[in-house]
Amino acid sequence: MGWLAGFFDGEGSVCLTIRPSAAKNGGPKVQPQAMLGSTDTAALDKAHDILARADIGHHISWQRPHGVAKNGNAYREAWSIKMVGLKRAKAFLSWVMPVLATKQERAALALIYIASREMHTDFRTPITEYEWSLAMKMKELNSRTTQHFSAVKLNTERPGASHEALSSNGMKGAVARWGNRN
Repeated sequence: MGWLAGFFDGEGSVCLTIRPSAAKNGGPKVQPQAMLGSTDTAALDKAHDILARADIGHHISWQRPHGVAKNGNAYREAWSIKMVGLKRAKAFLSWVMPVLATKQERAALALIYIASREMHTDFRTPITEYEWSLAMKMKELNSRTTQHFSAVKLNTERPGASHEALSSNGMKGAVARWGNRN
């Protein structure tokens, strides 16, 4: 774990990805994410092996950049490992946070956001003002320049029937959502 924590501290990132109107209720969607990447395939193999042994879910992707560097050489193919979403980001950040050096504040902030989201009984619950402030704080921590945010309106209405309502009347799937269309 020590090697991976050091690698993550140097080459990784922690963020709360914001999509302004992606939620089903038309409000913003905020998704926790931890990512690391490089062009060294030996580092990929080692990182993947460590994460697999720790039973931490992750996704590996490759990017094949176009063009050439200033020296005329083609850019190298790069890989990234992502832990995206409440469960995967929480598992990874909880596991690695005690030994982080430079990303500990960001990891703690992401875990606070995740804990706040997990307190809701329905995953469709719109994000709260507090959760939005955490996302803005993360954006500030990750920024190298002054941020200029466009206004985002938080929608507090939950989309569709709640999980509790669907469970109480026994309706599931399309019938519960759109009614019987015979």
